Amino acid sequence: MNRDIPIKDIPQNILDDVILLLKNYLVAVYIVLPEKQQSRPRPIGSGTFVEIEGTHYILTAAHVWHKARESEKIGLVLTDYQSSFMVLRDAITYQELWDGKVSEWGPDIALLKLAPSDVATIRAHKSFLNLAQQKEALAACPPVIEKGLWAVTGMVGEFTEVQPNPEARTVTCHIHGEAFISAVQRTHEHNGYDYFDLGANLQLPGVPSSFVGVSGGGLWQINLSMAKSGTISWDEKRYFRVSHSGNQRKQMVIE
Repeated sequence: MNRDIPIKDIPQNILDDVILLLKNYLVAVYIVLPEKQQSRPRPIGSGTFVEIEGTHYILTAAHVWHKARESEKIGLVLTDYQSSFMVLRDAITYQELWDGKVSEWGPDIALLKLAPSDVATIRAHKSFLNLAQQKEALAACPPVIEKGLWAVTGMVGEFTEVQPNPEARTVTCHIHGEAFISAVQRTHEHNGYDYFDLGANLQLPGVPSSFVGVSGGGLWQINLSMAKSGTISWDEKRYFRVSHSGNQRKQMVIE
């Protein structure tokens, strides 16, 4: 930004455009728990669809992947309308950085390689972010952390509803994905990794009391500018900086 722009002064239409674009890369992840009466979906976290040298992945938190792989099939939320898309756990290959403990420090990250047959279905509804291009853009133009605005994307567990329908022997799960606008309050370096602390005003409308479910989602830099006339504009570009770990205090930058 070329001037300080308070979040409260950003026009709602710009915020809506930011949210709409970034949610195109967001995926909510769930598993189905077997029960006596009816199987029940359980939302477990979030992820970002990414592409590396023509191969397609979900970038998420390692602890989310460890929950997901307890199930033979993993559900991905791809549409705003009622639908169901499952991928086989055994069709996913993965790489992870994690010591197996959930703490304020990472790394806590997993890269889940998707089967080509699943990618075709996903691309009909979502987009994959080219990480090589993002890396080049980051090297050419490092983020202005102190005065920048950032969007945290993820599935909000508190806003998610599971509605059983015993007569039809079905369960409907309404999963809510969101992009929250915030600012970096502090930065840290720990064991060779960079971390961001972001603030959240829990008193504002639409802000959950807990960010459970957001784990594994993305942190994006938002570039706004203000003209001399006072008009605020957005450059409409995607700057992916982080895969975050939800309620953990520190957030890890992907290099």
